Amino acid sequence: MTLKNLMPANTSKSVFAVHEEPSSGSNEVNCGKEPLCNGLLKAEILASPFIEHGFFGRESGFSEGVYASLNCSNYVGDDALNVAKNLEIVRNCIGARKLITLKQCSENKCLEVNNDTPSTGLMADAMVTAVPGLAIGVLAADCVPILFFDEKNKIIAAAHAGWRGAVSGIVESTVDKIIRRGADLDSTKVAIGPCIGPNSYEVSDDFSENFTDGDDCFCSFNGKLHFNLAHYCQTHLLKSGLREQNIQLLSVDTVANNSCYFSHRAACKSGNGVCGRNISVICLRNS
Repeated sequence: MTLKNLMPANTSKSVFAVHEEPSSGSNEVNCGKEPLCNGLLKAEILASPFIEHGFFGRESGFSEGVYASLNCSNYVGDDALNVAKNLEIVRNCIGARKLITLKQCSENKCLEVNNDTPSTGLMADAMVTAVPGLAIGVLAADCVPILFFDEKNKIIAAAHAGWRGAVSGIVESTVDKIIRRGADLDSTKVAIGPCIGPNSYEVSDDFSENFTDGDDCFCSFNGKLHFNLAHYCQTHLLKSGLREQNIQLLSVDTVANNSCYFSHRAACKSGNGVCGRNISVICLRNS
C-alpha cells in the first residue's frame, strides 16, 4: 500500500526523524509494511516478540455510509452493533483477550487500566497498562495516535493527541504515567501513527496564539499558514525525555489518504464532517 507522505514540500526531512525516507522526487512514501489484516500498519520500531500492535485504517469492517467500514467509535452516530463487530475484528486481529477504548475528550488525562477496567466509556485520552492480553486502543480521524512500549519493563501506553490535547499536555501526562508505573525512558520506543499532515493542515493566522512554543511546527505552504501536529507531539516527546532514535513517525497523511483512513477534515470538505474513527492498538502478548 503506497500512501502520500505528510511531509511539507518546503520542510527539511531531518526535522521529523522519519525512519522511512520518501521516494526521491516524489511526495509519496511506501510504508514498507504488508498489512496483516484490514489495512493494518505496523511500526518497525515497535517490532518485538512481546507485543502486538497496529494502526488500522477504515477498510474491511461492517459499518456503512460515512462510517464505512471499520469505524471503531461508539460516539459518532454509527450503529452500535456494527461498531461492536468492528471492535471484535480488531481484537481478534491483535490476538487480545480484551480491548479497551475511551470516550476521548481532547484533554490531558491518562489512566492506568487493568482487567477490571470497562471496555469503553471512561473519559480520558491515554491509557497505560502492564497486563498481558489486554489491548488498549485510541481513536482518531486526523488527530495523532501515539503508541508506547518499554520492552525492558513490559509496559505499554496509547495516547490520542489533537491540538488541544497536545497543548494541554497529553504527551507529558502519558510519559509521567508510564514512569510512575516503572518504565525506563531509555528503553521506551514510540510510534506516531497516521494523522493529518502539514500539507493538509491549513490554519488561521491567529491559530498560533494557542501555543506558547512550537514555532518550528508552523510553516508557510502555498502562501497559507500550516501546522505540523505530528512534529509538535514529537517535540514534546523529546522534551519529556524520550530518545530521538526511539521515536518513529509513520508519515501518513490521513486527509490525503482519505480512501484508506477516516479524516474529519476531508469529511468537512465533502459534507458535514461526520465520519468514522480509525483505531490504533497495542497489546502485551501473553507469556
